[in-house]
Formats: sequence, C-alpha cells, structure tokens
Amino acid sequence: MIRKPKENRKAIRLRKEGESIKDIASLLSVSPSIVSLWVRHIQLSPMQEQRLAKKALNALQRGRKKALIIQQKERRRKKNRLIKEALREIGKLSKRDIFVVGIALYWAEGFKKDNRLGFANSDPKMIKLFLKWLKIVGVPKENIRLRVGLNISHKERVGKVQKYWEKQTSITTTQFQKPFFQKFKWKRQFPNPEEYFGVLRIRAINQGPLFIKIHAWIEELQKS
Repeated sequence: MIRKPKENRKAIRLRKEGESIKDIASLLSVSPSIVSLWVRHIQLSPMQEQRLAKKALNALQRGRKKALIIQQKERRRKKNRLIKEALREIGKLSKRDIFVVGIALYWAEGFKKDNRLGFANSDPKMIKLFLKWLKIVGVPKENIRLRVGLNISHKERVGKVQKYWEKQTSITTTQFQKPFFQKFKWKRQFPNPEEYFGVLRIRAINQGPLFIKIHAWIEELQKS
C-alpha cells in the first residue's frame, strides 16, 4: 500500500461522511484502487448508500443527456453537410430540367384517360410545380380549371379550403369548378382537422394536341 498518512486520514474522514471512492480519489489525486484499500473497513449507512446511488444515477443520466446532445449535434452537422452536397449536385434547375421533371410528374399523377389533361394532389408544392410546368408547355392560365375534393365531414369548410388553394395557386375562385365530396365519413379522428385541405384537381381545357404530346413524352421516358 502507498504510504500517504495525510491523504489516508483524509480519505477515511471523507468516506465516513459518505463520499464516493471516485470523488475521494479525484480530490486527493490518487487512484480509486488506493482509496478503496484505505477505506475498505468503513461501512456506509443505508442513507449514505442511498445518497451515493442517487448521485451515481444522476451522473449517469447527465452523461446520457450529454451523449444525446453530442449525437444530435453530429446528426445535424451530417444532415447539413448532406443538404449542401445535394444542393451542389442538383444546381439551379433550367427550364429544360423542369420540363422533364413535369413529364415524370404527369406520368406518376396525371390523368391518362378520356383525353383529359389533368393532375391531382394534396401537396401544395407539387401543385405549384405542376402549374409551372403547364406554363412551360404553353397552357394559358385562363384554360386552367381547379376542383377541390374533400371528405363529406369537412363540407362546411369548403369555402375556406377553396380560399386556401386560391392563395397557393394564384388562381381566382372563378376558375374553380363545383367541389367533389367523398361520401363516406372517416371513422378515425385526425389531430389537426383544420390543416386538412383535401385534394386539388387541375384540369387544362382545350388541350387535345398537348395531351397527345404528353403521352409521347412519357413513352420516351419509359424507353430510357
């Protein structure tokens, strides 16, 4: 055993006061194993043991919280790095890029039958992209018709919903057709019903030739 009488006596006193071996070792600048030998004959009271256990638990929780914060910061750094990398890769989209993207979008969500040029979605960003594409392919704004699809349980909100889509699309309600209502009622209650704005259907009227060309564009994409 290392002979350090002064530290030995102080370690014994601190241990009797209920301090942990690790804290005593840190305070006296000796190893925990030495402190353990010095105080091995001291029996802690149940209250002291309980206090040390609580202290250790708190330290563990602080350590986990600190580790979680470090992990969260690292995830944010990684996410930001990937976002910057993605933005560099995609660059600024040209008119041609948006044209091709719009064809793929129509392939996925556009109307395919009855020579009706149209599209339906609930995502306002996707709706805006499709309207931008219609402009690129030469559809006049006055030839666009919009129609809201809502569940029947939201019928009383139809005016508010149409105003929402009017704002999102910059197309006046005079170009909105009669809304469509799903006749069944949802059994499940959604947490934020005021944030439900249904599905917006976009029609481009008098576009028969363009409808044929769209199908040709899609076929060319399929080949690739």
